[in-house]
Amino acid sequence: MKDVLVLVGEHGFGRPDLGPVRADDRRVPRHGSPRDSSLVLEHAVAYHCTGEGGTVADLDRASASVQDCVMPNYSPLLALFVLAPRLRRASNRAVSIYLPARSEGYDARFYDIEFRDLLHRYKDRLSEKDRELMEYELRRLRHHVAVVRPAGCPAFAGFADEPHGVLELVKLHDLVDERLEVGELLLAPMLRQLEHYPPALIAVVDKEHAKTFGAILDEIIPLQHVNGTEVRHSRAGGTSAPSNQRKAENKAKANLEIAVKTVEREMATGAYMHLYVAGPDEARATFERMLPERVKKTVAGHLSASLDSSALKHELREKVAAALKR
Repeated sequence: MKDVLVLVGEHGFGRPDLGPVRADDRRVPRHGSPRDSSLVLEHAVAYHCTGEGGTVADLDRASASVQDCVMPNYSPLLALFVLAPRLRRASNRAVSIYLPARSEGYDARFYDIEFRDLLHRYKDRLSEKDRELMEYELRRLRHHVAVVRPAGCPAFAGFADEPHGVLELVKLHDLVDERLEVGELLLAPMLRQLEHYPPALIAVVDKEHAKTFGAILDEIIPLQHVNGTEVRHSRAGGTSAPSNQRKAENKAKANLEIAVKTVEREMATGAYMHLYVAGPDEARATFERMLPERVKKTVAGHLSASLDSSALKHELREKVAAALKR
């Protein structure tokens, strides 16, 4: 049996040992049908391949104990934290919204109408305390939309929790139902999209440099930039030519080893399911041969991109979108 990572809510179990429970065991309290808002970040427990448990905050540290596993510590929740780091701080008094984005570009009137509709639709469903919180945080989110001006995506999610420093907009791949939730973060719609569009790490390499990016939902996120030693290719002949060639190859190999270690660390965070590799054919092939077997198994394909490109992020976004459609 392969090692797995499971996230379970502590509040969802009546027995601390997580042992099997008979369907007719009346000692275990029953709950209503699961809802999108049932995910509690503060009480999620990670069970990775060592069999040990910890909180969601421990997931980042779990990578050291799973080096013998085939990337078993991937968690879509961790991918969301890369995309929107401040979500880690959110309390159970946050406001979450899901809205369509205007495909033709930003228009203040469009979003005024959308936010007003949300307010009218939900104000009578909430208590007075929750309604006040909703109205306050919606004003913050509306202002943030005016600053960010989301475009080029069909929909977005917004999260606000001012006492804990949370104000995030996340662009989505697909349309979603318009939603508003007051309380714990409503992440289920985003997690469902990550099932269809698994997050990937992108490594763009050549013999001297490397850059890594996270491809999560509709975003390409710059991560690491590796500057290696200059590799000089001497055209001079004579008896020194083989020695110069070996020196150049050794420098290139050393540079690529740094890139490999960088990718290993990124994959070990648990935020990525797949790896895409881009760059000149020779450097890319050497880089892939140097990858540890557990990382090599996550390679989902090659992208045509160069570190010299002035529009690298844009190109990578298009290439990843095309790869996901294949």
